[in-house]
Amino acid sequence: MTDSQHLQAIAILVTQQSTASTAASLMWVGAIIAAVRRKHVIGGWLFFFFWQVVAGCAVTIAYTDWSRYTPRTWRHQVQYFAFVLATAPRVAILVTIAVVGVMLMRTYEWRWVIVLRYALFIFVIFGCLSVGTDVFYFPERVVTDVGTLIFPVAYAIYFNVSTRVRSVFRDRVWNGRAVGVAS
Repeated sequence: MTDSQHLQAIAILVTQQSTASTAASLMWVGAIIAAVRRKHVIGGWLFFFFWQVVAGCAVTIAYTDWSRYTPRTWRHQVQYFAFVLATAPRVAILVTIAVVGVMLMRTYEWRWVIVLRYALFIFVIFGCLSVGTDVFYFPERVVTDVGTLIFPVAYAIYFNVSTRVRSVFRDRVWNGRAVGVAS
């Protein structure tokens, strides 16, 4: 199969699935690739992080009902405001994390790791605020929102304690070899 045929097959697979099954499928694909790439500079959990950010953005763009962000579709404006307050900041910070990830991959500069750490911490704060909002206005979403806190909490810890992150982006060495800027 050529690369374009692989992309077409993935596109067909994604369009025929629900949001949850698409996200799960993409997670497993990313996990397999991360395991295969674990010896590479950007491999293992580090690769899996970047994969999850890109997949998360793609799933968010593809499956979000953007019409819910217009006030006229809501009967109660307070619920609309609560919905936007609970969801929009998390979408914005996910896109921010993607942009910071791109900058980190392009430059391999430690300062982008610091920015990424802060962005992940802000993601956790927004997630907690979403859970609080959902308790009052959308109780059926509380469990889902608590589950979405796993990603930013786990990676906020990872980017603070990982020897790979420190080695690749601060020391610029991986497996005894110098790490350069991605081409």
